[in-house]
Amino acid sequence: MAKKFPLDEFDAASVHGGRHRARRTGKDRALEWVKIFGAGILVAGAAWGVLKFADASSVFEGVITNASPSPTATEDARPGVAVVDGSGKTDDTKIAAGQLFAADLESAGFNVLNWSALEDADGKPITIETSTIVITDELFRAEAEEMAKLLGSPLVTVSDQFAGPITIVLGTEYEIPVTE
Repeated sequence: MAKKFPLDEFDAASVHGGRHRARRTGKDRALEWVKIFGAGILVAGAAWGVLKFADASSVFEGVITNASPSPTATEDARPGVAVVDGSGKTDDTKIAAGQLFAADLESAGFNVLNWSALEDADGKPITIETSTIVITDELFRAEAEEMAKLLGSPLVTVSDQFAGPITIVLGTEYEIPVTE
């Protein structure tokens, strides 16, 4: 490669004349790497700072307190109840035990959301031996204990297995009340 280059307009316009053609040294490459690395740290730090600021300005800070400590303060505040019939029983008119018990709960003033039969994935009925009341939180224990008296005092357990606050699972030991 030629070591002498003819003068051009860049050489004439520049005080340093021809510097744009100079070879890059190791020092130039290291300085360029430090500049790029510094710019990356600056951008990453700014992004981190913005995300921390956005996280700190959350509108859901603190604890939301419940004005009424008891979920049974009024009848409207009663938690929803679901009845699952695992007894496999029907009365003389072929009404399922779960439907009858749900009606009894409604007449006693409880907030019954629905009732259903316990079935497997193929839609075949499943029966279980003992009735159980499942609550999602200890807040609902008092309400569940009231319902347990109507059912014959079954076990009340806390579990997140069901979506609703209170779920009553009827077992085969449940006896349909005789109406006269």
